Amino acid sequence: MTESQNIVYEYLSKRILDLPSNSPVLVAISGKDASGKTIMADLIAKYIQKQTDRQVIRINVDDFMNERSVRYTEAASAGEGCYKYTFNFEAFKKYALEPLRPNGSYVYKNKVFDHATDKSMLAEDQKADSNAIVIIDGVFLFKKDLVDFWNLKILLETSDDVVIERGARRDETRIGNYDDARKKFIDRYIASQTIYYHEVSPDKLADIIINNDDYESPSIKY
Repeated sequence: MTESQNIVYEYLSKRILDLPSNSPVLVAISGKDASGKTIMADLIAKYIQKQTDRQVIRINVDDFMNERSVRYTEAASAGEGCYKYTFNFEAFKKYALEPLRPNGSYVYKNKVFDHATDKSMLAEDQKADSNAIVIIDGVFLFKKDLVDFWNLKILLETSDDVVIERGARRDETRIGNYDDARKKFIDRYIASQTIYYHEVSPDKLADIIINNDDYESPSIKY
C-alpha cells in the first residue's frame, strides 16, 4: 500500500469508525464506471477490519442488476437506457438497504442477480450485527430515492479521459476490440453519468470526495 493510499484509508476509516453505531452504519462509495469504487471499497473494508472487532459487510450494487433483456430496454439513447434500466434499485432497497436501517430486521440479502447466468437469483438471508459497518459500492448511489439511506457518502472523482481508458481496456476482450469497447463506454456509461450528474449533482451531495485518477495515489479533495 502506498503512502497516499495509507493517508486516504486512515482518514476514511476514522470517519467511518467515528459514526454512531447503535444500528448498522451504511457507507456508500460511489463514482463513475471504472472510477475504482470496488477496489477502494474492498481495501477500506480490509483496512477497517484490522482496526475493529465489529462486523464489516461488503455489498456491491452490481449484484442488484436487472437481466440483460431489461438492461437494454429501448430508450431515447444508450445513456438513458443505462441510467434507467441497468439496476433493480427497488430490490436493492427491499433486500439490502431497508433491513439495515435503524429499527430494521438486520436480515438482508447481498445479491439478487447472477452474472454467470444473467438471471435473477436471491441470495440466502444474512444477519447483520446491530453495530455492523456496511460498505456498499456502485454507481448512481446518490439518486433521490437512495440518498437518505446513507450514514456517509464517499464520491470518487475521476476524469472522463481516465475512466474511458480504464473501461475500454477492461471491456475490450469481452466486446472484441479496443475501439468498439471505447465507443460503447462513451455512448453508454459516460452518457449515463452525464444524465446522473445533471439530475442529481452527486458532487454536491457527497460528504467526502476522493480524487482517484491514480489508483496508487488517491487524494482527499474534502
